[in-house]
Amino acid sequence: MRTRPVEQRTSQVIGVASLFCDNSFNAAVFAGMHRAARERGYKLLVYYGSPRTALERGLGLHHIAGWIAMYSTDGLEELTSGGAPAVIFCAPAFDPRCPVVRAENHESIRRLVDHLVGLGRRRIAYIGKATSGDFVERGAAFDEALRARGLEADLNLLSSFHECSILYAEKRLGELLDRDGRFCDAIVAGNDEMAIGAIRAIQARGYRVPGDIAVVGFDDISLAQHCEPPLTTMRQSPELLGLMAVELLAGLLAGRPPPRPVTRVPAELVVRRSCGSAAWDAGLLAPEELDAPGGDWQRDLAWRLNAVLEGAAPAPPGDRPLVWPEAEVIARGLGAALAGAEPPEVAELERAFDGAVEHSDRIEVLLAVVGQIEETAAALAGGSAPAGAAGAVETFLGRARLAQQRALAASERRGARSIERLVRANMAITGLLASRQVCTDDRLGWLKHTAVRVGCLALWADDRGPAGRELILDSVHTGDPGVAALVGRRYKAGHFPPPELFDAAAPDEPGGHVVLVPVAGAQRDWGTLVLGGLYTESFADNLQPLSMWVSLLVAAFEHHAMEDALHAERDMLAAAYERERALSSTVRELGCPVIPLLPGVLLISLTGAIDASRAQQITEAVLSGVAREGARWVLLDVTGVPLVDADTAAALVQTAQATRLLGARVSLVGVGPAMAQRMVSLGIELQGISIFQSLAAAISHLTRRRPG
Repeated sequence: MRTRPVEQRTSQVIGVASLFCDNSFNAAVFAGMHRAARERGYKLLVYYGSPRTALERGLGLHHIAGWIAMYSTDGLEELTSGGAPAVIFCAPAFDPRCPVVRAENHESIRRLVDHLVGLGRRRIAYIGKATSGDFVERGAAFDEALRARGLEADLNLLSSFHECSILYAEKRLGELLDRDGRFCDAIVAGNDEMAIGAIRAIQARGYRVPGDIAVVGFDDISLAQHCEPPLTTMRQSPELLGLMAVELLAGLLAGRPPPRPVTRVPAELVVRRSCGSAAWDAGLLAPEELDAPGGDWQRDLAWRLNAVLEGAAPAPPGDRPLVWPEAEVIARGLGAALAGAEPPEVAELERAFDGAVEHSDRIEVLLAVVGQIEETAAALAGGSAPAGAAGAVETFLGRARLAQQRALAASERRGARSIERLVRANMAITGLLASRQVCTDDRLGWLKHTAVRVGCLALWADDRGPAGRELILDSVHTGDPGVAALVGRRYKAGHFPPPELFDAAAPDEPGGHVVLVPVAGAQRDWGTLVLGGLYTESFADNLQPLSMWVSLLVAAFEHHAMEDALHAERDMLAAAYERERALSSTVRELGCPVIPLLPGVLLISLTGAIDASRAQQITEAVLSGVAREGARWVLLDVTGVPLVDADTAAALVQTAQATRLLGARVSLVGVGPAMAQRMVSLGIELQGISIFQSLAAAISHLTRRRPG
C-alpha cells in the first residue's frame, strides 16, 4: 500500500466504511469520530458497508482524504491503492501502515472470568460471533483465562453462534439448553446483546439468573442496566474508540507514523445483579467520613452520589471522571440549605437530575441516590447549623424528591415519543409499499417521522456518462431550499454527495455527519439513500430499524418495477390480441372473397373446412354481395373444400334458400367424383342447387343462357 504525500491532500473528508450503523453502540462511535474530526477540520462521510462495497459503488471517492474501516478490511487494500491512509477499527490488522484501534479484550475477559470464579462459578461457557475479529479475540482470551485458573475451557461455543443479536442468541442458546440442560453455571457473552438474549433463553426454560446460571456481557449498552436482572458487563467507551480512530488517521494525514500497531482502549468492569451482586444493593455509603461543613464535604457528596448511581466500587475523588457531574448542583443546594439560605428551585434541580436519569433510569438506583442525599442531610443538619436551616433542608429535600420524579417522568415521555416516532415511521414506509408514492412524488415522506435533518435519494442514471456511472438526485427531505434545488441534477459517482448536502447536515453539531446507505436488492442496485444531521440520541432511537426501512424501500422499488413490467406485458398482449383480431378478420375475408365474375354473376371461392362460424360468414358474404351487386346468380366454388359432410351440406342449403329470397340462384362449382360419391353415400340432397364439375363448365352454362 502506497502512502500519498500529505501536501497533495485536496479533501477535508474522512470516509468511514462500517458493516454496522443502526445500533446505539455505533451511534456513539460516530459521535466520537465526528467530534474529533470537527476539531481537526474534517467532515465525516459514513458508508454503510465494507470497504469493498464503498469501492465497488464508487460514491464520493473523490472527496476522501483517508479511511476508517470498521469491523472488516475486505477491499481496504484496493480502496487505498491510490495512497489514501487508513485506520482499522475493531478488526484484525493486514498492513503495518494501517494502525488498529480496538477494545482491550484480553484484560477485560480476564477480569470477567476472575469475577465469576470469585463468585464460585466453575463451569463457564463463552458465546460470540464466529466471524467477528473482536469476538474471536475475546474467545481466545477466555480460553487463556480459564486454563490459567486450572479450569476446563471446553465450553467455548464460539463456533456455534453466527450472529450477535438478542433474538439470535436467545434462539441458539435455547436450542443448546433444550438439548443439554443446564450445561454450565455461568456464561460470558461476547457482547451485551448476546448476553441479554442468553438471559431470556435461560429464564424461558425455568432456570434462574443468576441463581442457576450467571451471565456477563461486554460493552455496557443502554439495555444492559434495564434488562432483568441488570447485566454485569465490561463498559467500553465507544466515543473514545471513535475519537482514537480519527486521531490516528489525522496523524497519518499529517505525515506522522502510527505510535504503535494496535491501540487498545481499556474497558471497566460494571457489576450488576446478573452475576449475583450489584453495588447499589449493598446499601448507601456511610456519611460518617464526610468533612464537616466548611470543608470539602460537597465534593465528597458529589463523588458518593456518582458512586451510588454508577454502582461501582468507591474510588478516591479525582481518580476518575464523574459519570454525573451535575451532582455538584445537588451538593451545593444542600450546602445552601444547611446555611439557612434559599435552596435551588425545582427546575434547577430537575436539570441536574436529568444527567442522573440519562445514566440510569432504574427506579431503585435513583431512589438510592435520593436516599444518599437524605442520609447526608440528616448527618450534617444536627451540628452547628444556623437557625432556620432545618426548614430550608426539608424544603430542599422535598424539591429534590420532586425533581428526581419529574426528571424520570420526562425521560419516560421522551422514550415514549421516540417509540411513537418509530411506530409512525414504520407505518409510513409500510404505507408506501401499498401505494405508488415511493415511485412517484413522495419517496422520502417517511423521514419526517425521524430526527434526520436532511435526506435525499439518488438513483443511478440508466445511461452512462462520459466519465462512467452517474447519479440523479431524485428526491429530498429537507427544509433547506438550496438542497431542494438540487433535485434532478446529475453527479459523477466519485463526486457524490454534493457539498450542499454536507453543509445542510450541520457539521458544526455533534451529529452532523453524513451517511450513505445502499438502496440495492439481489437483482438491481437502485442507488443510494443519503442521511445527514444525525444526533447521537436520535440516531440510536430513530434509526435502529434503518436496515429494515431500506429493505422495505428496495422491496417497494422491486414491487413497482415488477408491476410496471406486468402492465407493459399486459399492454403488449392486448396489442397482440388486437393485431390477431385484425389478422383473423382479414383471413376470414380472404377465406370468403366475393368476386363479380360476369354481369349479375358472383363467384365466391371457398377454401378450408366449413364449420358453423364459417357457414354463417359464407351466408353473410353471399347475401351482402347479392344485395350490393344486384346479382342473379352465385357460384360457390368448393374446389378447395376438403370435405363436404352433412353439416356442410346443410349450411350450403341454408345459404341457397336465403339467397333465393333475394331473387338469386346458387350453384356449386368444383364438385368432383370423390366429393359427389361422398355426398351420395351420406344421402345429401342439395335441393334447388345446381352443380358444376368445374368453373369453366359453370361459365359455359351461364354464357349459353345469356341472350345475344
